[in-house]
Amino acid sequence: MKGIVFVKLNEFVEQTWGLACWESLLAATDLPSGGIYTSVMTYDDNEIFALIDAISKQKSLHPFEAQKTFGQWLFKELYAIAPAGVHQFNDVFGFLRAVQDVIHVEVKKLNPDVLLPEFEFLEETDTALTFEYRSPRKMNYFCEGLILGLAEYVDQTITVTHLLCEHKGDKKSVIRVDKC
Repeated sequence: MKGIVFVKLNEFVEQTWGLACWESLLAATDLPSGGIYTSVMTYDDNEIFALIDAISKQKSLHPFEAQKTFGQWLFKELYAIAPAGVHQFNDVFGFLRAVQDVIHVEVKKLNPDVLLPEFEFLEETDTALTFEYRSPRKMNYFCEGLILGLAEYVDQTITVTHLLCEHKGDKKSVIRVDKC
């Protein structure tokens, strides 16, 4: 996983619970990097899961809730560095389509070997968007958090439902976003 995510996780933890919490997380985990991250490096995916698990234990959160909370916070941070083309969207559905068609394309140009999730859009109405979420990392709830952060940013009220979830024994993950 790219270092930017780890750098931002560090910022999130420090802003939410303080520097002592971040230091405690590092002490509780045996990370190959030692918890020293730069935004341009790539780190072992297991480090993000170790840190999320440590947050979950220390803060009595389910790991999925920890992923979702971090994702929701992270959206505005990633939006600030997103390609200019995505700043034109003021709608959750339009932006989600741009993730696949614009943002991930631009990220791949800069980092050809980066591993990004994929969305296969299955159904869309004026009030609902359903897509299959594919990622070897299976960070479905992190994705949900990013979507909730997006909705906050564009001032839309939504609900996110995991219709199918690999974490619950399904063969794939399908997410539906409903505008309220």
